[in-house]
Amino acid sequence: MTQPRLLAILAHPDDESFGLGGTLARYAREGAEVHLCTVTDGAAGALDHDLEPVGETSPLDQLRRQELECACQVLGVQLHTLNYRDSGMEGTPDNKHPDSLYQADLDEVARKLVAVIRQARPQIIITHDATGGYYHPDHKKVHHAVRRAWDIIGDAEAYSELRADGHEPWSPQRLYCSVIPRSALKWFVLILRFLGRDPRRFGQNQDVDLTQVGVPDEHVQVRLDVGPYAVVKERASACHRSQGGRGAQRVLPAFLRHRFMRYEFFVQVEPPGAQPHTDLFQGLDIDDVR
Repeated sequence: MTQPRLLAILAHPDDESFGLGGTLARYAREGAEVHLCTVTDGAAGALDHDLEPVGETSPLDQLRRQELECACQVLGVQLHTLNYRDSGMEGTPDNKHPDSLYQADLDEVARKLVAVIRQARPQIIITHDATGGYYHPDHKKVHHAVRRAWDIIGDAEAYSELRADGHEPWSPQRLYCSVIPRSALKWFVLILRFLGRDPRRFGQNQDVDLTQVGVPDEHVQVRLDVGPYAVVKERASACHRSQGGRGAQRVLPAFLRHRFMRYEFFVQVEPPGAQPHTDLFQGLDIDDVR
């Protein structure tokens, strides 16, 4: 019997909870083997001092690793990390750090991802879309690295040295990008304005313009119902105390927060031309263990 396997490849600690927490929790609890690869250390994130841990304070990268491990335990996922340095937003000094993902060679990043993918052997891969969701350079770099890796994962001649470590060629069946449809963002922006918040200065660093993000609704192929797992997503998000916990939904009252957390949305980019469906594994030739 073949077990469904899913791998999410994301840029920062907290992307797995604030963004995909419902999806990862759902499939882990339905019997799939769920993996997460976090590419950067999150060291450029802003520290929420109101939620700073009691006791000795760790450097932010160490603290965020601890928070990430906490979230993975809650979600039920297996963690892989590449440990590039967080690049920060476009145009910030963190872009220039020699260890940042921003400065990394794209082929080098793709090679490391090929090793992770061949190790996890997923049928499904999820990553950021080409815009990075909100134009974060690390999100965009991860997207392009995943697309490059996708083209060579199954090629026995590509990165042949990986085979010596047991990383045999592997061909996943689908690649999805996590997205937010514009219709959902429209309501979120309206509610923020009603609450007196500026949607053009959103996020921990107030550097996200929510009026400029989102994808057309007609581009979305999967509207995944994760409502029963919203409480797990909230528990995982709460692990990321340095980043405020609960992600974007923390600004909403509970009844609206649960409404917005009911669905997570995806565009299938490989293979292209997919019809709308309600399950990431729908139609694949996998023994159903869920």
